[in-house]
Amino acid sequence: MDKAKDPAANDVRGNTAAASELAARLAGKRFGVVGVGNILRGDDGAGPALIALLAERRAGFPFVDASEVPENYGGWVEKQGLEAVVFVDAVAFEGAPGEWRIVAIDELMHSASSTHRLSLHFLIRYLKERWHGDALLIGVQPKSMKLGEGLSPEVEAAVAEIAGELLRCA
Repeated sequence: MDKAKDPAANDVRGNTAAASELAARLAGKRFGVVGVGNILRGDDGAGPALIALLAERRAGFPFVDASEVPENYGGWVEKQGLEAVVFVDAVAFEGAPGEWRIVAIDELMHSASSTHRLSLHFLIRYLKERWHGDALLIGVQPKSMKLGEGLSPEVEAAVAEIAGELLRCA
């Protein structure tokens, strides 16, 4: 059946492989979360929206809204004493809106699109050289990143799902 005609095909709950990988990579580790994005550009605000939701739910792990400047937060990661850090950003990887996955840093530079891909790429490479933890990038497929729009319902649901998965990992 065509994805556009099948509502179940666009259900964010189909992210079980990503959720399993996230749980496996964070198991038993002290981790933190860095939200990346621009709240003024529709679904590009997925990362900051996640951080707001984690604050609302009083997450028991460190988190920070890096907005559009994730490169300024390498020191934050190091100072937190983390064993893993999860970056969350809107990443176009040709999935259904609201689909999320763990994006390999090489994929980010070569086949996926993020408005922050260069700064994220260099930040994660910097961290790998100076810090011995696990850096993950959760990419959320945006529906729209038009200026002045809020999150689409699909990405809003994905943000809630990711928050739930992270809270389960804590």
